[in-house]
Amino acid sequence: MRLALQVLALALAALLAPAQVVEESLQADPGPLDFIQGDSYEQWILQSLAGDALVGIRPDGALTPRLATRWTLGADGTLTFTLRADARFPDGHAVSAEDVLWTFREILNNPRASATKRAILDGASFGERQGRPWIRSPKPPGRLLLELARVPIAQRGQPGQGSGPFAFRPEPGAWVFTRREHFLRPRIDGLRFRLLPDPAAVLTALRKGWLTLGAPQAGPDTEPPPTHRSLAQPLHAQFVVWSRLGPGPLRLLERWRRDAFPARLLGGTARPSRGLWPETLGFPARAIQAEGTSATPAQLVLHHAAGDASLERLLLALRERARRDGCNLQLRPLEQGLLQERLQKGEFQLVGSVVFFEPQPWAVLEYLEPSGPMNFTGWRHPGLEAVTARLRQPGDAAWGDLQTLWARAPAALPLLDFQSLLWVDRRLQVESSPMGLYLHTPGAAGWRWR
Repeated sequence: MRLALQVLALALAALLAPAQVVEESLQADPGPLDFIQGDSYEQWILQSLAGDALVGIRPDGALTPRLATRWTLGADGTLTFTLRADARFPDGHAVSAEDVLWTFREILNNPRASATKRAILDGASFGERQGRPWIRSPKPPGRLLLELARVPIAQRGQPGQGSGPFAFRPEPGAWVFTRREHFLRPRIDGLRFRLLPDPAAVLTALRKGWLTLGAPQAGPDTEPPPTHRSLAQPLHAQFVVWSRLGPGPLRLLERWRRDAFPARLLGGTARPSRGLWPETLGFPARAIQAEGTSATPAQLVLHHAAGDASLERLLLALRERARRDGCNLQLRPLEQGLLQERLQKGEFQLVGSVVFFEPQPWAVLEYLEPSGPMNFTGWRHPGLEAVTARLRQPGDAAWGDLQTLWARAPAALPLLDFQSLLWVDRRLQVESSPMGLYLHTPGAAGWRWR
């Protein structure tokens, strides 16, 4: 009955909606729009529509102006930004250096702020000079600029207000975004998201034409209806397992992942990982190089997020593979908030979560740096600082040295690499990228109806 009610509500909404509004669904409730505290994937989508960062990232991974029309690098490593004169919040106020500094301060000072954003600003100093905000960080400027694309600026004192291409308003059971007058000049009237966590309901809504686009999570032989086309795009996304028991269990998982996942379960949206870090970020496949051998334990406990039926099926296949080696791999699903709390406190043997990486190799430092938002095990190495000091550009030889440090005693291992498989209404033109449809510039503002 619940599935029928969800589909019926979506059908009625589609019939009543204006023709030029994109109808989408969210798998999980993102909560209130919050540019300071919001940190889930769904929250990042909302923020990408309603907010602007100082800089953006194009689909090809290159930097592009966003709130800042340009930036300069001083001899002391200070980045100074010139803000757009035409950037406005929904109440008409211009985006100012004070809004930028307030956002940065709140992220660093609010104990409930996004861990991802706090790590980006960790150790930085900032201020303003003649209306131009500046920031100085121990990180290389190239890395800092790319990371600042993930810090949309909120209006001073209003963490739920951004200056993005779409104005947000909540409705009962829906998150609605309406086109604004904006420097990106959005070409669609707006978007409406509804909570639809059941993959079967998403598939039904797509087949009926009630969703403009969506991830069907169907089998490999499922074809889109005539009204939609299939769009596949590789993502900087992996299912990662962290170990508090050292690299021993990870070496077992490294062996199991090669043959644990039947192709019929992957459905074209995932493949077994081959290395330690995402190949989409330019890292070659590298095996764990920890010395010694580890006996297979009789039992291991793996916590993971509940609610994703397709991922849970894959984990059941992993459990069966472990059983063949005499290990009872117990799967413990947890609500996302509880899983995150367990990660932060280090209360686990093994814990798995889907990770969406920034589109640049520095993203893997979140595993290694003492304050990194993905360093859940307290991983440390005495040679880390010397190696990271030599990381200046993607492709530097030091990246190989960094991966070697990690390979000798890793604290985490990816099991699955994901790609996005979407059905998109044939009338809608979208631009895909490894960051997905929303998180690059111009994102949804660049979509158009045929």
